[in-house]
Amino acid sequence: MRKILVILLLTLGYFQVGYGQQDKMFTQYLNYPSSINPAYAGSRGSTQILGIARKQWVGLEGAPKSGVISINSPITFFNMGLGLTLETDDVGPERNTDVSVDFSHRIRLTKTVFMNLGLKAGLSHQKIDLTNANVVDQYDPLMQEVNNDVLPNFGVGSYVYGDQFFVGFSIPRLLQTEIKSGGITDVKLDRNKLHYFLMGGYVFKVNPFIKIRPTMLFKATQGSRVSWDFSAMAIFLDRFWLGTSIRDEDSIAGIFQVNINHQLRIGYSYDIAFSNLSSRTNGSHEISLSYDIGFKSKRLRSPRYF
Repeated sequence: MRKILVILLLTLGYFQVGYGQQDKMFTQYLNYPSSINPAYAGSRGSTQILGIARKQWVGLEGAPKSGVISINSPITFFNMGLGLTLETDDVGPERNTDVSVDFSHRIRLTKTVFMNLGLKAGLSHQKIDLTNANVVDQYDPLMQEVNNDVLPNFGVGSYVYGDQFFVGFSIPRLLQTEIKSGGITDVKLDRNKLHYFLMGGYVFKVNPFIKIRPTMLFKATQGSRVSWDFSAMAIFLDRFWLGTSIRDEDSIAGIFQVNINHQLRIGYSYDIAFSNLSSRTNGSHEISLSYDIGFKSKRLRSPRYF
């Protein structure tokens, strides 16, 4: 029975954001598109430093906690972009740490429209420590083991963008490595599945003071139906952002963001689940902070909407 409970808990970690899939997602993913699309690296035209912290399913013991530190920058002389990311994810006794490098190559399609082609390469470290698990029989040998796995990863993506729109397609995890259950002997949960992402958005000018930015994200996985995420943000004076996000059969979120200036941006989102977990949690909190370092001041005079 204890073995089954641990397996269920570990499995829950891979279904952590309601998509019913393995890869984690952030509500403010549009502040961090490189998590799912390496072609985004360098597309802002400035060096971006980003941090995100997410506490999921508040009130549920062992619920996921995620953190990100990322930097990406254009290499203008070679029409390239480069990014480096460190992600951590804690789910019960499991801790995942991902380090990845993104490369992109920029192709000019028109005077104001570009296409980036991207490649992601990285390593994932999975640690499952059952030695401190709260179990009935603390001397159970199945609960006295620690599992460490280091797995490689490669991904690809494309990203077409202009001043007012973007569209991207990506497969961020090409290697279908095996997911293990830790120290539990001879138990295998699954294999990492291929995830396909298609996202896009457009900025509509309502008047000189207000803009609306609707976006869509579609996600397909082997053996599962297509899921979606829709968000809409109202942008006031190119400084204050207020909007909502709806995730397919999972949650609804409120999002607030403020641009302190053209370089510094702070965002917060709060998710309310309407899945089976709604009665057991107090929602999810997510905070983001980003800073753009421009190579030339003129790069930052026009605000970026994605």
